[in-house]
Amino acid sequence: MTPRQLRYFVEIARAGNISQAAATLHIAQPALSQHMSAIERELGRPLFERHARGVTLTPAGRRLFDRASAILRQLELLPDEVAAATGTPQGEVRLCIASAVAGALVVPLYRLMEAQYPQVRLSLQTGASLQARQLVETRRIDLALMPNAFELPGLECDPVYEEQFALFGAQGSFPAELERMAFADIGARPLVTLGRDHDLRKLIERVALALQCPLNVRYEFNEPELIRPVVREGLAFALLPRNAFLAVAAPHDEVQSVPIEEPALARVQSIVWPAGAPLTPAAEAARQALRDTISHLLEAGTLQGRWLGA
Repeated sequence: MTPRQLRYFVEIARAGNISQAAATLHIAQPALSQHMSAIERELGRPLFERHARGVTLTPAGRRLFDRASAILRQLELLPDEVAAATGTPQGEVRLCIASAVAGALVVPLYRLMEAQYPQVRLSLQTGASLQARQLVETRRIDLALMPNAFELPGLECDPVYEEQFALFGAQGSFPAELERMAFADIGARPLVTLGRDHDLRKLIERVALALQCPLNVRYEFNEPELIRPVVREGLAFALLPRNAFLAVAAPHDEVQSVPIEEPALARVQSIVWPAGAPLTPAAEAARQALRDTISHLLEAGTLQGRWLGA
């Protein structure tokens, strides 16, 4: 089994379709299928379940995917790891951060990386928690900042801060004297929220069910960015972490919020990476820089939350 065959296998697994993988790899589909058949013969078991829409991994295929992804990433990083033997971290690190907080983090994080680890190339992308989880699990990224990661198997988890939830509404939606709100007092207010497959929505639904407080969900989106204009324009309220509107926070902002209590909803943001895959010196440097950046932003009040790091 060659590294090239492993790359072919990983691309098919990610695409879920041999034809699509063949197009991405610029190889004829019959030749790609022959490579996969050769691997399956060598291992003595099927790696894919074939169906009309493509392929899915068998349990053996899932195990090979995890191992192959790690091996290929290690081969990719090998030159940088050898060069880092001099004591200076270097190489590329792929990081995913939620878009709501990325705007506050990106400049101070890159400044810190430039000052302390100038030979580390930090590649940053944004996404919701569900997308970040998929990117980590498929080893398309090295690190992610994401919520409630301790609930997920197969990930190493470094908790960094806890953030509380608030009810957001257009300016003037709440009485000036209102400083706190019980979850039950959300009442029949129209809400905009993420779809039911998102972790944030699941958390809210669990609390509503436990308190027997039905929510009036008027709008559902799968893209967090779409929630903000709906709230700003007064079409609905949103139950979100306190940092959800960092990207638009300003003195002239048209959004206000009231913290939720009874119970006080909160979630933990953690830096995560695939279990069983030790961080490279460059990735460890990026993890420490991200921790330091978050700590400084919490201390300055730019981020709202409670620091959990040692």
